[in-house]
Amino acid sequence: MPQTLSKQQLVDVANEFGTPVYVYHAEKIAEQYQNLKTAFATCNAQFFYACKSLTNINILQYIQSIGASLDCVSINEVKLGLMAGFKPANILYTPNCVDFDEILEAKNLKVNINIDNISILEQFGNKFGATYPVCIRLNPHIMAGGNFKISTGHVDSKFGISIHQMRHIERVVKTTGLNVEGIHMHTGSEIKDINVFLEGLEVMFTMAGHFPDLKYIDLGSGFKVPYQPGDPETDITPPGRKSGTGF
Repeated sequence: MPQTLSKQQLVDVANEFGTPVYVYHAEKIAEQYQNLKTAFATCNAQFFYACKSLTNINILQYIQSIGASLDCVSINEVKLGLMAGFKPANILYTPNCVDFDEILEAKNLKVNINIDNISILEQFGNKFGATYPVCIRLNPHIMAGGNFKISTGHVDSKFGISIHQMRHIERVVKTTGLNVEGIHMHTGSEIKDINVFLEGLEVMFTMAGHFPDLKYIDLGSGFKVPYQPGDPETDITPPGRKSGTGF
């Protein structure tokens, strides 16, 4: 199977199945996933597919079969992930502006929970203390992304707890005994400038010092992917290796 589907192949599919028809290239998905694994081969890295981009159950099952984990923004996405065969330990639930009952449901499903505001963090800590670990989504105050609508880490973004509220976070952790095992950031999608990622890393490494029991740092954000030949992309190729395709 070629790395890209030809126009004739797509025409043949349309003639066989009728239109409208959606075609997904499994080998291309696997190739992009392998590019990521190769680029970060020297790191202890785990890759989470953003479920919100496509929740087709067959695609989720395929992504699970090649070894990726899953990032979900709603409880129904979590349930789809479990139906597709993802283990709870390989699902990260990252909601925004949801009711606390949905957080409780995710906890009952035993998935990883990423909390993005002080109020929910305090409620969760008061209810469960150190008995159930959480990840905290921070707002790094970095403007990034292909355009403003997909920039999620700037000062006016609704996503994440501001890094300037760290004293409030520490207060909640101390008073509730909350077990914080991870910290997360997401600055935006379609990012071409790798310096944005380096800037974000510096912020996260600084924030990590506030959590002595931290097990991981979750670096969200989307690499720019070319949709047409010649389109710009994020170069994730390690130094000294032949340039490859970004993901």
